[in-house]
Amino acid sequence: MSETIQAFGEGEPTDVANSTIVKKDDAMLTAQAPIGSRSSRVLTPAIESWGSSDQVSLYLDRCQVDTPQSLVDKTWHQVGLRRDLGCLDVVDFGAGDGRFASTGAYRSYLGFEVDRAKYRSANLPSNASIKNACAFSSRRRDFGACIGNPPYVRNQDLPPGWRHTAAKVVKQRTGVTMSGLANAWQYFTFLALSSTAPDGLCALVIPYEWVSRPSSEPLRRYVRENDWGVSVYRLGDAVFDGVQTTASLTVIDKREQARGSWRHFVDFEGSWHGRSTPTGSDAGVLAYTSVRNRSAGQPFAKRGLSPGTQKALVLTESERARHGLRKGTDVVPCVTSLRGLSSGTRVLSSSVFKRHYEQAGRRCWLPKTDRPPSKRLIAYLNSVPAEMYQTNTCLARDKWWRFTMPFVPVALIASSFKKDAPKCVDNLIQARAVGSVCGIYETDDQDLVALRSLLSDPGLPERIVPHANEMRKLEIGQINTLLLSAREVSSGVT
Repeated sequence: MSETIQAFGEGEPTDVANSTIVKKDDAMLTAQAPIGSRSSRVLTPAIESWGSSDQVSLYLDRCQVDTPQSLVDKTWHQVGLRRDLGCLDVVDFGAGDGRFASTGAYRSYLGFEVDRAKYRSANLPSNASIKNACAFSSRRRDFGACIGNPPYVRNQDLPPGWRHTAAKVVKQRTGVTMSGLANAWQYFTFLALSSTAPDGLCALVIPYEWVSRPSSEPLRRYVRENDWGVSVYRLGDAVFDGVQTTASLTVIDKREQARGSWRHFVDFEGSWHGRSTPTGSDAGVLAYTSVRNRSAGQPFAKRGLSPGTQKALVLTESERARHGLRKGTDVVPCVTSLRGLSSGTRVLSSSVFKRHYEQAGRRCWLPKTDRPPSKRLIAYLNSVPAEMYQTNTCLARDKWWRFTMPFVPVALIASSFKKDAPKCVDNLIQARAVGSVCGIYETDDQDLVALRSLLSDPGLPERIVPHANEMRKLEIGQINTLLLSAREVSSGVT
């Protein structure tokens, strides 16, 4: 969900006074290989310091999504409702092709963009400029407004050098220590908040999940502690094609006091409709329960394994057979999705697994890495083309394929669902949970009966914050809440 990515190296932020500035009447631009093609990409020493070439290329590849013009217009409209645009000094830390500069009205606009090819054809107004420099190198903290669409890059895909330096800047400016689970847009949101004046305004296109997910708690806490006014406009799924998250236009107004209440809006047929909670209903968000201090024997849920690349490390039945990999010795059964199962399926038996996974050609075999691999498995792993495992997770390992084998869960549960209740099946074949499927541990039959009753409650969807493509997504902490409630029910505790 971003137009750009900014470049910086290790250590203290550098002065950008001598950085290239491109304005409307620029006569010359230095030719550069466009970022987005690994074969032609030329990386500066500062960018190379983030990590390996593959890690950096992966990161940059994740950042090339343009903001639709209609959303640019909506962003400026919301800014105009709150400020006199002609008096605003605006900063955009993800300038891209300068479309926010070309549309809005302002006293001055300063954008940051590392990919010069991205904005080389931009036709900017005379009071707008774009610096070919690191966004985090900006030392100014008195902008009237920060607008734009920060990069949406998962924490798993952040190069270590990028993460280290961005976290250092955020800590220096805000006192907040960034979580290792924070995605790129969170760093940029902190930068935006710390770069605007005490009465400034931030209007940013960021994932709607920030209003509820635990990984965004430091950001929410920082905003609440400052008592800034917050209006969150949840956008439709069609805004960004192929992006598996719900977007929002979030407006944080430092001039306005929240007084403990934020405003939430839903885009419905072109107009905004207010909602009392982030779920889109009057029901509050289902609570999150951490298992850090859980008592021995209490049920808990755990995320499915992220092996680094399912394309290479989760095999179909035909792939397993073709490479001669033996069940139980070289590979073990796993489940990456419960989507193909009917809502009435309660157990994952051998017959169900064979019909819905093996014969259906779904990825369902996980290489065994808790013992030295056989010659057969080594031969397969060595045959995998390098381009299939160009992820930060794989590239950071001594052996790209070596991961810690997950424990066998008692049951498997889908974290995402639409109209029906989340699917949950007893794990009779000892399959591992992978990806969006979560594992349930330390439960018995009575717990699972009670859990399914809670999952089928018609009021449950109203307590879950919407995800993408009309999906609702249960977070691990919310599954833990349901599991503890199920244990109370099955134990007769009221």
